[in-house]
Amino acid sequence: MNFLAACEELAANIAASDPVDTSSHSSNSDQSRWQKLFGFSIDEAAKSIQDWKADFTRRTISQKSWLTIKDAKVAEGFDKESYEYSIFRAKLAFRAKSGTTVKDEDAQYLLKLEHEVDRCSKSADLLRYLPKKPKVFSGKDDDGNKTLFCLLTSSERAEFLSALSPGRPPMLIRVSIAQKNLSETSLYPTLGVDTTLPQFRPNNSVVCPGSPTSPSYFGPTQHEYPVWYFFYGTLTDANILSRVIGLDKDAIEYKQACVRRGRLSIWGEEYLGLVDADEGSKVYGWAYKVKSQNEEDSLRVYETGKYEVVRCTMEFMDGDGGVIQGLTFRLV
Repeated sequence: MNFLAACEELAANIAASDPVDTSSHSSNSDQSRWQKLFGFSIDEAAKSIQDWKADFTRRTISQKSWLTIKDAKVAEGFDKESYEYSIFRAKLAFRAKSGTTVKDEDAQYLLKLEHEVDRCSKSADLLRYLPKKPKVFSGKDDDGNKTLFCLLTSSERAEFLSALSPGRPPMLIRVSIAQKNLSETSLYPTLGVDTTLPQFRPNNSVVCPGSPTSPSYFGPTQHEYPVWYFFYGTLTDANILSRVIGLDKDAIEYKQACVRRGRLSIWGEEYLGLVDADEGSKVYGWAYKVKSQNEEDSLRVYETGKYEVVRCTMEFMDGDGGVIQGLTFRLV
């Protein structure tokens, strides 16, 4: 489209608007049509029509072109305005999908819903646009308000954006998440343990301290909750941990602990990272029992892709002590 044609289209859109009707009221028949065509609720249809009419830069088709296809499109339930909107949605979906590179396929996005007090309204409104029931977890914002989030893959994000009404962009943040891939058939990955060595292979009699004696058990498992996590940096601060997982500070309970086969390193000149070390090396910190996958997901988002979840041998320093197998975040 050249500049003159774009100006003419803009002028036509402005001329077609009703300067008196500032609410951009839509008729019941229009709302009913958009409901059937796009799967909207009554309120969503009204809002989408209002936003579409208020967008003077929207692309339109000429009257001549519309008359050519009118009979066929009317038979499908369209009028000119709703058909133009359907073209917009189709192009948006195509751009979102075609713009996803191989590298982006592994990207994940954090979608902020609303504060929990609004969950029955704004949050539910956004949830209905998602391609499937999402995994929702919580945290706290700078003001201490509990905030809800869900995690979307790259393809889910593209589908979500194509279904949204124009004029209502959500808060989507690209995030890198600490990976968690615990093997069910070996000790991999375990802090300070090279699972390719013969003594750590499944058919060897060596069992990590604190683990069940059954040679078929390698724990903690991928979806085992509750599970003890060892923290050594900012997550040892109850104020920070409570904000990350969305709990009150008073609900945070730590146990003093240490892990074997690890040592602390510094990256970025200020961040601590746990890395592999020999058998005699220990790192002291605090243990916290993660009670659900929602809590764990919040922790993985906080730690970012610079870290990965690994198994570790953990020793409690208070009470009766004891050695168990838990999880921690290892610097990648």
